[in-house]
Amino acid sequence: MLDPITKKMTDNSNEKQFSFSFHCDVCQHPWHSVPMGFSGEKQEALEDGGEDFHSSPLWEKEHEAAYERANREAMLHFNRCPVCKRWVCDDCFHMHEAGDACKECLERTAKSLLERNG
Repeated sequence: MLDPITKKMTDNSNEKQFSFSFHCDVCQHPWHSVPMGFSGEKQEALEDGGEDFHSSPLWEKEHEAAYERANREAMLHFNRCPVCKRWVCDDCFHMHEAGDACKECLERTAKSLLERNG
């Protein structure tokens, strides 16, 4: 299974659907994947308390596929900072004539320039 693109990822899945939240590596603002339903072959048995849904091979297979889809989709909702390589939301990513980077990298660069020139 792929590692999550962001440092913090929350699995919100349950016995009926799969969903995940990926959090900006700078501000922690979450992006939520579109929930995907469990196909439910065993859903009735699970709802009746028959077996733990996490141990169902079908649930595990569909969960992994839904996670990998959500992880790839999250790449479209976050920007990769070319300096620190973190995945950040649009609010934390800035395009600048000197180069694009997350706000923390740009602040560090600006502070460093001021210290050298000041």
